[in-house]
Amino acid sequence: MDILFQGYSALRGDKGAPQSGVETVDKLCDRVAHSTLLEDRRASVLGLKGLARDWKLNTLGLAKLMTQPLGRPQDVGTKGMPVLINVLKNDRMDVEIIKATLETLNILCTSDDKEKGKQGGKDVNNLGIMFTEIYVKDPANVTLLLDVLEEVDFYVRFDTVELLTTLLKNAGNRLQDCILTSPLGLSRLIDLLDDRREIIRNEGLLLLIALTESNADIQKIIAFENAFERLLAIILEEGATDGGIIVQDCLQLTHNLLKYNVSNQNLFRETRCIQRIPTLLTTRAVTPDKPTAFDVPLTHETTVWTEQKSVNACLVLELIRILVGPKNPNTVVNQTVMHQANIIPTLIDAALSNSIPSKVKVQALYALADIIRGHKANQDLVSKTTVPLSGPNRESSPNGKAPNGASPPEPALFALLRMAVDKHDFPVRAAATYAFECYLYNNPDAQLAFVSTLTPPPSDNPNNQRSGGIVELPDVGSTIEAVSLLHKCMFALVYAHREGADVRVQIGLLCLLATWLYESTEAVKEFLTEGSNVQFLVEQINQSSGLNPLVQGLAAYLLGLVYEYNDDSEPTFTRRVGADVYVSRIERLRESKEFNSTHLQVVKKDLGTDANGYPELYFDHTFVELLKSTHDHIARSITTVNSKGSPTRKNKVVEEAQEKSAIQSYKDLIAAQEKEIETLRQKLEDLQAQLAHESASSASQIDSLNLTIQNLHATVQEQSAQYTQLEKEQEDLLVLLADQDMDMKKLRGRLRAYGEVFDEEEDEDEDGEAEDDEKVTNGVANGGYAFS
Repeated sequence: MDILFQGYSALRGDKGAPQSGVETVDKLCDRVAHSTLLEDRRASVLGLKGLARDWKLNTLGLAKLMTQPLGRPQDVGTKGMPVLINVLKNDRMDVEIIKATLETLNILCTSDDKEKGKQGGKDVNNLGIMFTEIYVKDPANVTLLLDVLEEVDFYVRFDTVELLTTLLKNAGNRLQDCILTSPLGLSRLIDLLDDRREIIRNEGLLLLIALTESNADIQKIIAFENAFERLLAIILEEGATDGGIIVQDCLQLTHNLLKYNVSNQNLFRETRCIQRIPTLLTTRAVTPDKPTAFDVPLTHETTVWTEQKSVNACLVLELIRILVGPKNPNTVVNQTVMHQANIIPTLIDAALSNSIPSKVKVQALYALADIIRGHKANQDLVSKTTVPLSGPNRESSPNGKAPNGASPPEPALFALLRMAVDKHDFPVRAAATYAFECYLYNNPDAQLAFVSTLTPPPSDNPNNQRSGGIVELPDVGSTIEAVSLLHKCMFALVYAHREGADVRVQIGLLCLLATWLYESTEAVKEFLTEGSNVQFLVEQINQSSGLNPLVQGLAAYLLGLVYEYNDDSEPTFTRRVGADVYVSRIERLRESKEFNSTHLQVVKKDLGTDANGYPELYFDHTFVELLKSTHDHIARSITTVNSKGSPTRKNKVVEEAQEKSAIQSYKDLIAAQEKEIETLRQKLEDLQAQLAHESASSASQIDSLNLTIQNLHATVQEQSAQYTQLEKEQEDLLVLLADQDMDMKKLRGRLRAYGEVFDEEEDEDEDGEAEDDEKVTNGVANGGYAFS
């Protein structure tokens, strides 16, 4: 009640008289700046908060309290901003005043779309942007907010994150620069992910997502703050694909950190985060046999697919595609790591399963395609993998054995082909086609194997039924001489035109033929062996009505390729098509909407459908790029008339033959050098093995001799010790003997004193013994021995 009373008193003038808005704001700001009591400053901040909120939400809100208008709406912001910043600097210890200050600043900087058009059509949104620019003008103000994040109070941290989000929305680039100038700014922001209060953690996650959308420096700093480990821990804690919006936000932040950032991708790989991707493509299941939840693949029969689960799974698959994209410099390394992490069987399982939603299946197919594109080991793994022939659960089996109770297995590649040509959704068929194309990319063995399957098998072949239906061409009749596949494709084009087939069929065949003939003189020569082929193309180009312009343009381009790569010096068909007609057909094709609406990935396009339900897709992106890069040269070649007998094309053929001969000679030379290198390498390996064997033998002998030396040295030391001990014992015995002789001499002397008589021999013996004892004693005293 005291705070409310103080706040109300601040809105009154002298003796309770009402005051203007400018006076109220000035008085509140003065009290915040100069009051000595913390309660007064807190009440004044609350008053500023009320004024800012009421003015923002309702221009008549304060009219109920005052009889005079408040004045300009920006008074609270322009006059209160400095004092509010000083509160953040000086009153950090009081949680309540910091909380009120943060809320006030957030109100001032927030742009409310509902206020557009008010006050004579003025855009009030500019006020929020203006206050934001005032605040972030000084980087120290942003550092204050980052320092406030050290507080553990829930509302202080929450309001700080909200204010930073508002500032980022209004002045993103400037705020990012200010955060980068703060030494510990990003560290404190990333620490929000460790907050056990979910609301703060989630709001911090959204703030980090917005910060990392376009700033590479912030992406690198956040990544090196162990962001990947923290994000993966949150994802797994929330249940991976079973999680909610938090998992989606964590995956989105991971995408922001990795996309177009090579150093972060290296860090992601070096911290072994790629090895944890398979754990993200799992779900929790409970069965009667196992009442406790356990991890199972996404294709498990108990899996329930919700919209959020599909989104999470697609984001995980998109994460894989970011790491192995065709233009990524780290693609080969990442493909190898993913092969070691056993990710490919999981993707095959998801891509070829009937229980997976189409949206997830499409992403799984594209992810699988990018992983195997140009990587021989991954391509071989796919070629060796088998899946059940039918059934809702397609469990991959690299060893070729079918699980118990499952249908007979079939190669995964054949299942991929059937998915591309069967009656699936178009995005699924397009993704399956792209996956098979990536399997053939830079894989000569697979290309030859696939081409060999285009030859019809014998009628008694047990695989005849299974291979039928993938490539079906019209029957050209039984002839004695075999018809080449090139002429079969051309006949299929003529047949499609006569039968009025869908225009996309004709476009597809024309694109195939154009790609086939490009830079191949042998294919062009084979094409020209059937004279009706050129006649058909000329008729298509010259027809003035009743024919789709896309087909006419492609026919003109194909005719140009035939002319360009033909080894004949004067092709006769160039006189049948006028240059202006040829150029107009090509230009009309290039300017068409269908030609210019292609996209590298079909799944990312919002494709419409025609009256028959077919997708409005006419051209492949790769073919479009080919035509754009070559049509100018082809057009100039076919529209430029050379004189008869012009040596230009002849010289070109001769040069091509010489180039082929030179290339072949270089290939032979390289092969011989490689063989010689292999021989030398084998000799080197043999010598190294011999050297290793001799070194091992010598090392064994040296070890044996060293052991013998050590044993002898130990024996010598032992004997030396024994000899020293014997010498000591002998010395002790000699000293003892000398003492005994002295005692005997004394006893003889005493006996003589008592009248005992001894013989002369005994006296001589005694004297001799005395001399000997004296010598011994002297010898012992001198450190040596004396013997008579």
